[in-house]
Amino acid sequence: MKKEDKKEKKEDRFEEMYQKLIDYEQQIHAKNQTRIKIGLRCIILIPLIFLILLFWTDSNKVVFLILWIASLFALAVYLIGVEYMDYNLQETLRELGGEEDGRKPDTLIGEKAEEKPDEEYL
Repeated sequence: MKKEDKKEKKEDRFEEMYQKLIDYEQQIHAKNQTRIKIGLRCIILIPLIFLILLFWTDSNKVVFLILWIASLFALAVYLIGVEYMDYNLQETLRELGGEEDGRKPDTLIGEKAEEKPDEEYL
């Protein structure tokens, strides 16, 4: 009986650890969704700020153009990085058995975006 008790305790501990991992993943996924929203808002706001500064000041327009392009590249890299981190987290969960318990890992971009396009469009 002692071996069975130890085995049950181990299984309970592993189940508890797995549940903590799932909860942690869900928290990180929720934070990533907010990061994506913030990044998309910044893509709208930053060009507007540079446009306002461009017309408000009488300085060189090329400087604002370069700053605007650099900020868009930086925001794109940020958004790609957030999505990549979330994708790696989802893949790790999938490897650990996230689909065995009937739970399909969530993605940030949605299921329809991951589907393959119809051949008529190719």
